[in-house]
Amino acid sequence: MSGTDRPSIKSVQRALFFGVLIGLLLGCIVGAGLVGVYIRQNPPVYAGGAYPKELTQNYQQHYLAMTIDSYLVNRQVDVVRERLKTFDTVTKVRALGRWSAVYMASGRIDAAQAINDLAVQLKNAEGWTPEEISTAVSQLAIEFEADQAKYQGLTTFAGALDLVASETPAAEQPAQAEQPVQAPPAAQAEPGGRGWLSTILLCLLVLVLLALIGFILYRRLGGKKKPARPQVVWEGEGPPPVRTWTGTYTSDRATFDESFTVETEGGAFVGEVGMSISESVPAKTADGKIQAFDVWLFDKTDITTYTTLLLTPTAYTDPRIERSVSANPQLNAVLAEPGTEFTVEGAAIRVEGKVKEAVVGGNDEWFDRLVVHLDVFIKEGADLKIGTMDIPDEYKV
Repeated sequence: MSGTDRPSIKSVQRALFFGVLIGLLLGCIVGAGLVGVYIRQNPPVYAGGAYPKELTQNYQQHYLAMTIDSYLVNRQVDVVRERLKTFDTVTKVRALGRWSAVYMASGRIDAAQAINDLAVQLKNAEGWTPEEISTAVSQLAIEFEADQAKYQGLTTFAGALDLVASETPAAEQPAQAEQPVQAPPAAQAEPGGRGWLSTILLCLLVLVLLALIGFILYRRLGGKKKPARPQVVWEGEGPPPVRTWTGTYTSDRATFDESFTVETEGGAFVGEVGMSISESVPAKTADGKIQAFDVWLFDKTDITTYTTLLLTPTAYTDPRIERSVSANPQLNAVLAEPGTEFTVEGAAIRVEGKVKEAVVGGNDEWFDRLVVHLDVFIKEGADLKIGTMDIPDEYKV
């Protein structure tokens, strides 16, 4: 039957494949249109996203505590302002005063002083009024009335803000319990809403079936495996790093803040590593002269940030920086010279760094050029489960 008009099996397979592909594209277009109509008729509750202020009181306290703890490590006032911008002034003053008093009572005077300095900077930048400060201090005075150590720490905090805690009578500003944010009532389903939902679910089911058919046909038509990604060339001892990075700073850059995530071979997030400007030369701040960089590591498994300071020769002998490093167990400092090697290590992640180039200017005061290379390793046998934060008992849920 050489004269038959029956098409060949290959042409049938090809037609079926392209038919399924076209159907999949049309289904995506129709499905996207239906989803758009449904979202327009039933807008989400938080179309622009939620804010920290909308959390429950316990989680708001956790957020404020984490923000203050982050400042004690990185000393970045602008970051604190951005993170606390949705809170009112009284809430911010109350949080700063509480933690200043807690640290002062526990003997961590440097941490308490750092929080006091942060409060002064925020007051000057945001224009806190004496009435707002007095309200927050009065509420804390009532809370710490039975704890003399904390009350003394609160007095020091109030003095830093040009206000004496004892001069604000507790009766004038009674502490008022903040009302928890109430979630808006669920919108009532409009007539016909279930019909739209059923239509969308049906379209999704059809798309899944079409995708499954297309995948089966592709495999049967001889889909080829993708070539494996080339392995990282590693000449050192032990397993190769999961990530390598080299950063270059030059004095003509106004900012420098680079970071990247650390993941397992399976794509699981383990932490984050980065390098950023730590501080400028005090007398050369306006000129952008940088004397210290942070090489930091955030380890998800113990929810802690570890930092190593790369310093110029002048900064390395600065007593102020030496005191700051001594007061923070998660902070280390090294002299940045060509060939200097250092390690930043967490519970599951280890970062081995090396200064490739270090060109300093002035009287060894600031960096004109700095090149740093980082090799990131995940420790063998490390427990990659998420750790628990060290939260005071009064704030635990």
